Amino acid sequence: MLTVFVDESEWPRPRVPGGYTVWAGVGIHSNMSREFFRELFNLEKRFWAVEEAYDFEIKGRLLLSERKLKSPKRREFVEEILSLCKLNNVVAFAVGLRYPETHPMPEANSPNTYQMIQSMVERVQAMMVENHPDERAIMVFDSQENAKDKERGLEFGNYLYGTAQGRSTTHVCDTPIFASSAVTKGLQIADIFAYVLAQRNLTDRNREDLTRFYDKIREMEWRTREQEDRRPWRGFRFRDNSPN
Repeated sequence: MLTVFVDESEWPRPRVPGGYTVWAGVGIHSNMSREFFRELFNLEKRFWAVEEAYDFEIKGRLLLSERKLKSPKRREFVEEILSLCKLNNVVAFAVGLRYPETHPMPEANSPNTYQMIQSMVERVQAMMVENHPDERAIMVFDSQENAKDKERGLEFGNYLYGTAQGRSTTHVCDTPIFASSAVTKGLQIADIFAYVLAQRNLTDRNREDLTRFYDKIREMEWRTREQEDRRPWRGFRFRDNSPN
């Protein structure tokens, strides 16, 4: 079974017209996950001298902001994390959405949660059909608060049960899981992916270190091996928040 951990990076905060959000998904197969998380904890112990698995929370803004990225230790730690992901066959998905420039940003409908969930599920479904046809993926989202978790859960169900395409989604479990990123290492890795993709893909942060991390994450992006012209055929999509 594959678990896809999904976290979000939004810039700027608080959200404004012309800002953007990136949701990143990190797919880890169950036959790799226990060893992967054990090695990740060993990495944390080596760099930060932690004693318990949850003493250190991996977060993009704490490791890769313009000021934090000046630290060689932080850069090396992120480099090791991405190498560990690649070694354990982590597969990456991402959906980026830029907010409209011209009108206010009501909290309830921006970014378009349904649009983000639809794009993410479509890509996970396409990957599962091609790579794991006898399995289903579980999607785990970073728990924010009761209202936001409820909104995302409802939109997840609206897509799966309320659309023909959603009803044909056979390789993604019907109910998403909401978990605390403080104790869920998969969500922490997704946070790193989302932060790097947002900063590098949708801002002007082009310094060499961040670009190198961005390139490593792009190497893990799912891409179809099939030759026929079908969609989606890759794991990342970045677009403006305009009507379809």
